[in-house]
Amino acid sequence: MRLHIIYRSVGSENRKDRPDFYNKSLALASLLRAVDNVDIETELVFVNDGPVPAGRLEMMSEAGEVLSVRCGSNRSSYRWVLRLPRQRGWSPADLVWFSEDDYLYTGASLRDLVRAANELDRADYFTLYSSMRFDPAATRCSPLISSATRSQGDPDAVLLGTARWYQAVSATSTFGARLGAVLADERLLRTSPFLGEAWDQATCLAYQGYRPFGLRELAGGRPDPGHMGRPRAAARRVALIGVRTVANAVTLARPQHARRTLVAPDPDLVTHMEQRFLAPGTDWAAVATAVEHWSRSRGQETSWAPKPGA
Repeated sequence: MRLHIIYRSVGSENRKDRPDFYNKSLALASLLRAVDNVDIETELVFVNDGPVPAGRLEMMSEAGEVLSVRCGSNRSSYRWVLRLPRQRGWSPADLVWFSEDDYLYTGASLRDLVRAANELDRADYFTLYSSMRFDPAATRCSPLISSATRSQGDPDAVLLGTARWYQAVSATSTFGARLGAVLADERLLRTSPFLGEAWDQATCLAYQGYRPFGLRELAGGRPDPGHMGRPRAAARRVALIGVRTVANAVTLARPQHARRTLVAPDPDLVTHMEQRFLAPGTDWAAVATAVEHWSRSRGQETSWAPKPGA
């Protein structure tokens, strides 16, 4: 088994509330540090949507293959990279990890991903950052979410090293999978971004065989009274109802053998670097400091240093 890593990056920034240690060069360095701890053959492909800073580009070029694309949006670049496994002819027996450029990785994260893939035969998809699991009473038509978070009280969770792996409800667009599952599910994965808001959760529900949308969600939530009478808004709403209804029908028709399982570790092994979504239970500032030291020992500069006394 080989591990293929596809890292999507853009040079621009947004206005999300970021922690003090946030930095895209630091995020990249944390991934490279995690790759250093993987004990199987690993291939890195960096997909840059537009130009990225020279220092970051140099880090990528030294670590793997760099591809420059012009997609223009997160949705488009996501759909673009999903074609790579098929186009490159990668083996269905391999493992793939899709990464966005604003995640911070612990040093053991990718090594533990490989271990989970080796030891959890039932798992098809993997996330290293999640919080929700299914309620025991969940059904395909009614995917109830447990009030407990992560592996809390889950008798089916499996201890591997320091983390307990459980079946998760959803992942973000940073996730891993057995390549056989990605190749088989490519159409689903590439069309899901058109399902509207929270399409990543809808994707995960669909490939696990759970109805992604309840009746209240089919039209995307409560309509805005100020836009209800506008033809374009009404047309978009009708279109959204249509594609979500089809998604529900296709999901519920998915045969048992094609239903996938998504697993996640507790505690999380990576975190999204957005202040309100930092994974609990880990000192991520300390992880950032460790990444900074690792990077500097290799002559790289991530442009972040801990505040005095941190």
